[in-house]
Amino acid sequence: MSYCRTPADMAEERIDRVLTQYRESPNLLFVMRTYLKKAAEAINTICDLPSFFDIETAVGEQLTFVGKRLGWPRCHCVCSVQPVFGFSCDSGNIFENIVGFCEPNSSWDDCESQGFADLCINDDEMYRKFLKVRRYQMLSFFDLTSLAEATKVFFGPQARVLDSGNGRVVIAPGRELSAPEMALIQLYPRVIPVAAGINIRFHFGPLHVFGFGDGWGGFCEPYDAQGTLGTENGDEIGTENGDVIGTGVLTRDAEWMCEIDVKPYDCM
Repeated sequence: MSYCRTPADMAEERIDRVLTQYRESPNLLFVMRTYLKKAAEAINTICDLPSFFDIETAVGEQLTFVGKRLGWPRCHCVCSVQPVFGFSCDSGNIFENIVGFCEPNSSWDDCESQGFADLCINDDEMYRKFLKVRRYQMLSFFDLTSLAEATKVFFGPQARVLDSGNGRVVIAPGRELSAPEMALIQLYPRVIPVAAGINIRFHFGPLHVFGFGDGWGGFCEPYDAQGTLGTENGDEIGTENGDVIGTGVLTRDAEWMCEIDVKPYDCM
């Protein structure tokens, strides 16, 4: 988008303000047009600057400057979890970093205190999402509609606000998050627009949550349009001709809502 006008247009806008008694002097009008056009040309050298700081199109340092004006820099202090020896299990603790023997920097559980580290959002498109959501927060848009819109900015159109009340909201991305998205998990609640004192919880997983009404899951929800038979080791079972044996549509019951606190400002 161009914010600039031609020097001739800007000059004529000023000439139109000349009083009638001076319009009969062509020499005076010529001098005025000449100097006005020079001033307009000087203005045009900087008039495109705002277009480089548009939140939708800015990149690199320009986007960084926009973020600083919005109070959201690229780098933030987050929890840095010490890898510990153990056996992985689904305990619901998203900060667990379980490793095996001889892994670098690993330790026994509770032997090392949890640390903190700087996490920088170097990807412009991801940083742009944070800035768009930050605008909701700065403008104090704390209604559920704005919260739902901000959630979709981060996670896509399938994301939703599952529940609210009792001093908390539950947000469901509605899909599996990528590794880079999970690395930023502590940062999302810092910009998601909720009023002071409201806690943000997450429900992770791509399946519908069990409930009643539109948008909720039930029993025997389809999750794979065409499954295949396989062994316990994950090997596919086929026919004598080597054709994979299909199962048809696979179903499973919807999940229960599981509220997870990602601890945006703490490791404990």
